[in-house]
Amino acid sequence: MNFVKSMKTTVAALIVATGLAGGSASAATVNYIGPQNDVAVSDVLNGGWSVIYKGFFSDTDVPIANLFAGAGDQIMLASRRVGSSTFDLLATIDSATYIPLQTDRSATIVANGAQWYKNGYSMGFAGLTDRIRQSSADTSGRFERDRMSWHTDVGLAGRSPNNEASFLSFGYRSGDNYLNSAANWERVVLTSNMTPVPVPGALPLLLGGLGGLVALRRRKKAA
Repeated sequence: MNFVKSMKTTVAALIVATGLAGGSASAATVNYIGPQNDVAVSDVLNGGWSVIYKGFFSDTDVPIANLFAGAGDQIMLASRRVGSSTFDLLATIDSATYIPLQTDRSATIVANGAQWYKNGYSMGFAGLTDRIRQSSADTSGRFERDRMSWHTDVGLAGRSPNNEASFLSFGYRSGDNYLNSAANWERVVLTSNMTPVPVPGALPLLLGGLGGLVALRRRKKAA
C-alpha cells in the first residue's frame, strides 16, 4: 500500500513540475478585450502580465525597439499617473501583429476589440467605433477615455525616411488626459505568454511505466 501511495505521489509531483493538468496548460493570464479604464495594477500583474518598459510621457527619442525588448506572445500598452495603484487606460494585442505594424496616417487595424495604429506620427489605440485623426497624435474624441496616443519619431531624431515609428517622443494623451512633457505620468508596456504548453513526449510513457509497476506490485502481494 505504501508503494502504491508513493507512486501516486510521484506521478502527482511530475504533473505539477511540468505545469500540466488534463494534457496541457496555459499561462495564468488575464486577457483584456478592448480598451479598459481604471484597472488595478495589482490585478494586471497578478493576472500574468509583466512590465518590459516604463517611462515618462516627457521622455523623448526612446528607440521603439526598447519598448518591446523581451516581448512574449501578447503585449499591453498602458498608462498611469506616477504612484497610482491603477492604470488609467490599457489595451492588449498580439506581439506578432503590433510590433512590425506600420499603418498609413489616420488608418488603423482591428485586433482584440480595439483599433490600432503605429507610424512615424504616433502609436496607440482607440475604441472599435472611434475614428482617429493623427495630427500628429490622435486628436479626435477629446473627452473620450478609450484613446491612447503616444508621439513617435518627432523628437530630436526627426522623421525616419519611410515615416516608420522608429523613436518614441514626448506626449500625448491617455484618454482625456493630455500629457505633453508630463513627467508625472508613465507610459508602460507589459507582456505575457498565452501559448499552451504541450505534454512532453516522454511523460505518457513514464506514466504508463509507473502504472505497470503498481499493477505488478499488486499481483505479487496477491500471490
